[in-house]
Amino acid sequence: MNQRFCNAKTQYSTKENILIEIITDSVSGYGEISPLEKFSSETTQEIQWGLQAFIQSIDYSIDYSLKDLLALAEIHCDQIPSLHFGIDTALYDIESKKNKVSLSKLLSSTSYDNIKFSSLYSSQSKKIEYHTETIKYKLGVQSINEDIQTLEFIANNNESIKFRFDANRHYTLEEFLEVYKKLKIFNIDYFEEPIQNPDLEKLKKIKNEFDFKIAIDESLYDGSNYNLWINEGLIHSMIIKPSILGSYKKNFNLYQVAQKNNLRVIFSSSLESSIGNMATIHLAAILENNEEHGLDIYNFYDTFINQPIYKQDAFCVNLESLIGLGI
Repeated sequence: MNQRFCNAKTQYSTKENILIEIITDSVSGYGEISPLEKFSSETTQEIQWGLQAFIQSIDYSIDYSLKDLLALAEIHCDQIPSLHFGIDTALYDIESKKNKVSLSKLLSSTSYDNIKFSSLYSSQSKKIEYHTETIKYKLGVQSINEDIQTLEFIANNNESIKFRFDANRHYTLEEFLEVYKKLKIFNIDYFEEPIQNPDLEKLKKIKNEFDFKIAIDESLYDGSNYNLWINEGLIHSMIIKPSILGSYKKNFNLYQVAQKNNLRVIFSSSLESSIGNMATIHLAAILENNEEHGLDIYNFYDTFINQPIYKQDAFCVNLESLIGLGI
């Protein structure tokens, strides 16, 4: 990675991803398996076993449809989410290339052509001006007083910026309520996973006493009963890492839950390289929302196996002329 990426729970300086290619008589499809420490539960060995099981299930004398292959992937990879995402990506890449459309247009003819990026604060970048509407800022990495100094500097140089505060469940409820009192002077979009061990009672207390906007991320993957929180009107946004969630089918189902409950959906990176990054960007396009997503790969890498289709410091990516993933 181009720098050490820290949050309140861990830090990342290297990232291991697995790139896969599925070859057909006419085209090849590409996918990426990108488990993320502290989010994913599968091991590298489980990924290898699952991939081998999928490969061995293929009968080369059969002319499979996309539906058939997706079903095989579900049988062998459903319990290995990052693997399932990677295989689904390669299969959809093949199908969209055969149809000479982008992956996003294959999934939805009305998908957006332009996907916008949010900014990500890094103490190592020394960046002063941000040309996006929102910036993600990690809480719990330094003291709250240091945070406030940094946030005031950013706000003074970027008058209309909104902050997306992500605490990665760093604070107790009591600690966070004190932190909130200090941060409420800023233009806040939402707080992402602000408290340890979130539950119905704690989230109701936040709603009743302060009523700021809560976004969930880790809660989507760790078995939390987030549907109950949603039904109680306690959640404002879902921050989704599609390659951690699993199959495209699981992603589509979660989007429907969000839509039904009028929740914002914003995509976030699991530190994928270019193939996984483009897959996630195409999935963002089918949301047909106007959100800024945390998907700018240049936040994490300077060198690439596959060069991104967008330039460094771009504020959006255009998918209009792409075939398949575009890679």
